[in-house]
Amino acid sequence: MSKRIVILGAGRSSSSLIRHLLQHADAEGYSVRIGDLDLALAERKAEGHPAASVFQLDAGQPEARRAEVEAADLVISMLPAFLHPEVAQDAIATRTPLITPSYLSPEIAALDAAAKVAGIPILNELGLDPGIDHLSAMEVIDGLRAEGCTLTGFESYTGGLVAPESDDNPWHYKFTWNPRNVVLAGQGGSATFKEGGRVRVLPPHRLFQEVTAVDVPGAGRFEGYANRDSLAYEKIYGLDGIENLVRGTLRGDGFCGGWDAIFQLGMNRDDARVTLPAGTTWREFTAGFTGGVPTGASEAEVQAAVSRLTGTSAESMALLAQLGLFSESPLPLTEGSPADILQALLEEKWALKSGDLDMIVMWHRFRYRTADGRDKVRTSHLVHIGEDETHTAMSLTVGLPLALAARMWMRGEWTRTGVLLPTTPDLYAPLLRGLEQEGIQFTETEWVD
Repeated sequence: MSKRIVILGAGRSSSSLIRHLLQHADAEGYSVRIGDLDLALAERKAEGHPAASVFQLDAGQPEARRAEVEAADLVISMLPAFLHPEVAQDAIATRTPLITPSYLSPEIAALDAAAKVAGIPILNELGLDPGIDHLSAMEVIDGLRAEGCTLTGFESYTGGLVAPESDDNPWHYKFTWNPRNVVLAGQGGSATFKEGGRVRVLPPHRLFQEVTAVDVPGAGRFEGYANRDSLAYEKIYGLDGIENLVRGTLRGDGFCGGWDAIFQLGMNRDDARVTLPAGTTWREFTAGFTGGVPTGASEAEVQAAVSRLTGTSAESMALLAQLGLFSESPLPLTEGSPADILQALLEEKWALKSGDLDMIVMWHRFRYRTADGRDKVRTSHLVHIGEDETHTAMSLTVGLPLALAARMWMRGEWTRTGVLLPTTPDLYAPLLRGLEQEGIQFTETEWVD
């Protein structure tokens, strides 16, 4: 095989990407080379396929990484986002096309001219969110424009959740991806979006209080909270002057009330380190975030202090109790940031058990005015449940768009160069059709507003 696809990183989200590329490698005449710091992990993902080879990828050895990039016909980087500017520089220096699922950073955006001179694409934001959200939204937006419609509102929410058959805790949540990102939710700063033609700034301490109820047919009711920067999509999607614009994250019904209490207490802060006496209990730890609670306080006293400080509801207090935050069980860690200590608990309470399945839910709502002046609403939603603990819904929806785009490039089916997003018809149309063939498809509903 004369052509080679190199995958940098063999972590959880790479599983379905690797499997799909290997399934088509023989027929389409390419090999797949998989690199990871954990060589044994890369070997497991290769599954002994004759078209696969593996190598150890060490971030401390950039020369070795560049050599692998140079030997490739295309590179897919699944490395942490902060490494992508270095990988992009390798790609430009060696004239090797690059695809990543990560958000487009200013450092990558600045490489557009250099990528064009090198004659390569650097395609970003091609996973789930960002990724499939772009593909599905832009197909509808461009279609409405072609019909002479004017967009007045766009809302988009995505969540990595637990499948209904595996949902056995009152938070309706289990970890399906990096737990740290979930634990630090709300720490990224204020959310900005548009509402009624006005720019809204929602500070972190109100982020989990102003939530949107989202009903998804066949999946249930969810809560959506705003992501940090929705305003950027006014330009990305060409929605200048739109009245309502928000992108956000989905969680199970009731989740945000419980998480708001944790956030108000400061139990997921990562900006302080504490060292606690051995044997410190969760009740004592929780009391330390409230103030005015005597040593040896009862569960009721600590709950009352939490209620006074956060104003949380009885239902949300029950969620905190279910986690054991008022119990006399000892902490799993007695040194670290509050976020470290909380994460150790949540990784136990919210772990996917053997046989559990995850679920991806994506939901868009478009409000628009037709050419003849009628106000209408269209929703478009995706619900996808994972196959097993390896090929999760998260792995499938992150990996398959990348794999399909890589195969398209290798077949010469898209040829644009420079720094790109998958927001144009030459990419979103064939990718959506390819995803439909893999069982990942949207359902649309429309009505007069």
